[in-house]
Amino acid sequence: MALLNHFLKAFPALLPWVLKAAGPLRHAWWRWRLTPPTAPDPVTPDMVPQSLQGYTDQLFYLPGQMVQFHLRALQPGNQLLLQHRTSAHSWHLIAEHSFDKIQQSDTLDEAQQGCHWTVGWSFELPVTLPQGYYRALLLNAELDLSSEIHFLVGTAAPSGKVAVLAPVTTWQAYNAYGGQSLYRNAFAPEQVTLVSTLRPNTALTYARTNSHQHDLRIETNIYHWFDERYRADLLPDYWLEAHPEQLASYQVLVLAYHAEYFSEAMYQTLQKLVWQQGKSLLSLGGNQVYWQVRWYQNFTQLECPKNGTFFQNSPKRGGLWRHSSLPESQLLGAQFTEAGMGTYAPYQVLAPDHWLFENCQVQAGQFFGEKGLDGLPLSGDETDTSTWSSPQNTIVLARGVNKAQASQETDIYEAADKNWNGAGGGEITFTPFSEQHAVLATGSIQSGAGLGIDKVFTQIIENFMQRYLHSATGNTSAAKTARAPVSGLTK
Repeated sequence: MALLNHFLKAFPALLPWVLKAAGPLRHAWWRWRLTPPTAPDPVTPDMVPQSLQGYTDQLFYLPGQMVQFHLRALQPGNQLLLQHRTSAHSWHLIAEHSFDKIQQSDTLDEAQQGCHWTVGWSFELPVTLPQGYYRALLLNAELDLSSEIHFLVGTAAPSGKVAVLAPVTTWQAYNAYGGQSLYRNAFAPEQVTLVSTLRPNTALTYARTNSHQHDLRIETNIYHWFDERYRADLLPDYWLEAHPEQLASYQVLVLAYHAEYFSEAMYQTLQKLVWQQGKSLLSLGGNQVYWQVRWYQNFTQLECPKNGTFFQNSPKRGGLWRHSSLPESQLLGAQFTEAGMGTYAPYQVLAPDHWLFENCQVQAGQFFGEKGLDGLPLSGDETDTSTWSSPQNTIVLARGVNKAQASQETDIYEAADKNWNGAGGGEITFTPFSEQHAVLATGSIQSGAGLGIDKVFTQIIENFMQRYLHSATGNTSAAKTARAPVSGLTK
């Protein structure tokens, strides 16, 4: 790999040809090495129906729209508390609803085709409702556990110059309600390729305890930090496909937390916004733009053929974006690596004189990011590094000192252990595309926990925003607009 890097630096004109050849070859090799499951996955509590659960008919709403709550309750005396997540990490009550038993039917294909439950309650969102993360908390005094329904509320038109893209597509991948997700299948030893949003989502939580869960606490911390400082709008990541025209009004886009699953239309829009329209991108997370997917049925069904089979009614096979002629590292500057999964460590400064470290007072080799919102170091969970396909001008500012392999599910840095040598560390990379816009990637799913907590990490993000939010004009001339490094999806 190092030899290839040196070769491409010496002959950069060959990069497009290498990418076009390498993508299909890597995909063929990947498909040949695929190992099919040999047995169904074990049934876990998050897969099976519970006494009190529900879901909404959409994942994203605008103020004034009607929310349809599809509820199931096996006992009487239930309560629904509709709440808004505040920047203080607390909940503000919006509305209450009481309901008795509601019977619903279960089907074997509900994980893929949706539950098709009847509506238990409808609520019209007030037109003055603020943007943000919302939940319906379902309670019953006779039950030990509560249940939650999560959704977003945004804006019909841009209200500022910053948009935070919530990884709603990835929300669906980990949800195993009904016995199936894009990772697990309790029914058969085969890969699941379709999942529905129209079912309870048991993977979303504000108190993550295992790797199959999606940490909304970190995700909301990212949005609230940008909203408080820059009046950021909140949009689902699939808005890149649904309403690409709305994204053109922003100067800085924030890809938040863990946007692992990306459709071709989503990726095309993101490329055009950065490479052709001069928008700056902050990839504030890890393992971003990894799996190729397709949305169906008005963004309520997601397809991801991880086994390399064809998409429905299409000559294209499923797979990883890095196996295409335009890998994610060409846009983001880095890409996911399996080394270091499940480990958590601080970052180490590599380029202390770079302007993104202004007002940080750091030296080469110094650590930062020792503790975030949840007490864990910032380089962790899943991490990204630069690679031979990163743009030639990508700069590595810092790298996590993670070890290559975790010895337990949550493996935390120990200074006395020499295995923590950076072999699995995430990299903070910076790729300028013009004087007016650039891409900054933090290289770690865990990194968003450091916003507002770790001084150095927060200052890096503030430095990026101060330069590119205020210098962007919205009418960048063609001469100053960066072009895509290689031809590909942006034709």
